[in-house]
Amino acid sequence: MNKKMVIALGMAAVMSVTAGGATFVYAEEEERPAYVHDESEVTGTITVYTTMEQTQQEVLEELWSKYYPDCNMEIQADSVGTLATRIRGDESCDADVVIGGLFEADGDSYHDILQPYTSVIDDEQAYHDESGYYTYYDVQVMCLVVNPELRDELGIEINGYEDLLQPELEGKIILAAPDASSSGYRQLQTILATMGDSFDDEKGWEYIKELMPSCFSTTSSSDVYNLVINGEYVVGLSYESTVDALIKDGAPVECVYMEEGNTAMAGGAAIVKNAPNLEAAKAMMDLLASKEFQDARAEESSGRGSNAGADLNGLPEEDTLGLVPLDYDYLIENKDALYTKWNDMWAEVQ
Repeated sequence: MNKKMVIALGMAAVMSVTAGGATFVYAEEEERPAYVHDESEVTGTITVYTTMEQTQQEVLEELWSKYYPDCNMEIQADSVGTLATRIRGDESCDADVVIGGLFEADGDSYHDILQPYTSVIDDEQAYHDESGYYTYYDVQVMCLVVNPELRDELGIEINGYEDLLQPELEGKIILAAPDASSSGYRQLQTILATMGDSFDDEKGWEYIKELMPSCFSTTSSSDVYNLVINGEYVVGLSYESTVDALIKDGAPVECVYMEEGNTAMAGGAAIVKNAPNLEAAKAMMDLLASKEFQDARAEESSGRGSNAGADLNGLPEEDTLGLVPLDYDYLIENKDALYTKWNDMWAEVQ
């Protein structure tokens, strides 16, 4: 190829970029996925409030820096209740997004601190928020986290909720309070869906009343699995994805799916009202909704993605878990009543 031809081809490439008004090199522009925003518009700092564990945070940070190298990410991690309280109570709060702890059954509980946004790849999602506030990236099913060494010392099997009533487990079970922890509330929903003849019936509550004397209650979801790992409790009531991630990291526990059945619920993220960096916040929602992020999270940590094309990466198919559908309208209308009934029963039993 002679020098004149090289120059001509180079000019043609430059002209094609200039004619299109693009801000990137032409070849790079074509390679950018549809959910990736113009990086020249995503700069500064994005402040992320999240319930994600450390490995998932690292996966998100790596992908974010890949596409948005000029936008720093600052992370504050805590329970969703604590994060919401911080946003509501601090006028100087600079949070742009909340990631994690936001679920289909929340209703408008958090709408006062959020603003609507629909992902540009919403059509790829298997789950959608009808109110338009949440961008889902996760589907949570429940499990029991079991310390197999302690279980075997007791000489028992733990395959589901009914097994938790064995006298050998008295005082050896840990769960999170439903009104203080998203995992606690999801476990309450799942018990009521699977242990009664119908949701929220007396049979389901009778099971709970039998279970409570054997349990210690905490306000933190992380206490549940950490104290089982440390050998302080034999079994805890937890999330599938968290326990699976811990096992991948070498934790000496098992993930047990309740033989009585399970429930599934989409969870996700949202943009905070008056987000200081709105362009970055929108870009974050679209990245979370992508198969790319959800697959990377599942591979490095764990997670059942909301994107219809997301890989399970070793998690069981939903149709093997005996899923019982939940009535979200009922949960929204009766959330406080369920909390109250649990708390009154706990006070009576304890």
